[in-house]
Amino acid sequence: MKKAAHSNNPFEEVTNSMRPLFSALEKFLMKQAMGFAKEVREAAREAIAPKGKFIRPLLVFSAAASGGYSKESVVRRAAIAELTHLSTLIHDDVLDNAQIRRNALTSNEKYGARTAILLGDAIFAHTMLLTFDENDDDLLKKTANCIRTICEGEIRQTLADKDLNVSRKRYYEVAYGKTAALFELSCGLGAMAVKNASKAWIEAAEEAGRQLGIAYQIYDDICDWFMSEKDAGKTLGTDLESGKKTFPLIVLLEKLRKKDAQKLSKELLSGSGDYCEIARQMRELGVPRECEREFSRRVSLAEKTLAKHPEEGAKLREFCAAMRKLNVG
Repeated sequence: MKKAAHSNNPFEEVTNSMRPLFSALEKFLMKQAMGFAKEVREAAREAIAPKGKFIRPLLVFSAAASGGYSKESVVRRAAIAELTHLSTLIHDDVLDNAQIRRNALTSNEKYGARTAILLGDAIFAHTMLLTFDENDDDLLKKTANCIRTICEGEIRQTLADKDLNVSRKRYYEVAYGKTAALFELSCGLGAMAVKNASKAWIEAAEEAGRQLGIAYQIYDDICDWFMSEKDAGKTLGTDLESGKKTFPLIVLLEKLRKKDAQKLSKELLSGSGDYCEIARQMRELGVPRECEREFSRRVSLAEKTLAKHPEEGAKLREFCAAMRKLNVG
């Protein structure tokens, strides 16, 4: 796998242009840990402490970049997106039995699955309290629907993983629930923060977020198969261990002869698949290239949507350019 151009974080340049907003967000997030009970506070602080790429807040700020927003409001909306994301990560690590996330022990590893699940739930609930503070019924409904969709997405994936054959269509539906719904919400939260924002711009921002989210899920799937744990900063190989039908696996099954595809599907269901052998087959049959093509197609769809709103969509187009620098080829 090639390295991302110029930086391990291709979003850094876009982020730097909005540094005051991110500084305010980091301070706001750390204050949120104090809202939890004393016994929970340390675990919440560890989970909330800023240490990722802040991709969802970046979408919020980028969608609002044309101006006319309240700084307090847009920072709170960015926190809503980030805390929702952090909650899903805590739950994902329990489902995948992951030990490392962002080069640190996961809540699942440190406190056990029971505490980790409840911690994720508590942060979800805290997120909804922040959403109430925005005093916007439409925003509240969108956020609640997004959280429900995320939970449903995990359930749908669990059910899909029991099927011998999973179509691309089903994969995209699951990817929407797992990742794209929150990208869509993040863009919508930012677009809605703009004073006198048009309905057309809000819908365009949400559509761009949806496409970028599916692209990012494909990237995340690729990481689990072809990136080192050091570069990824998290436990890898968990998709195979948990039987997930991720995009590289679906493409591989499409390329294999029917008999071989059925054999591999049965191995995946039984948990007996050989990680190294499957990765070798993927490389041999050009699976990484096919994944990269679909990733690029989704980013192009987002760019096409944003091109209809040249002023409002300028920063989100920069985000698209940063996405293209991700390590997917």
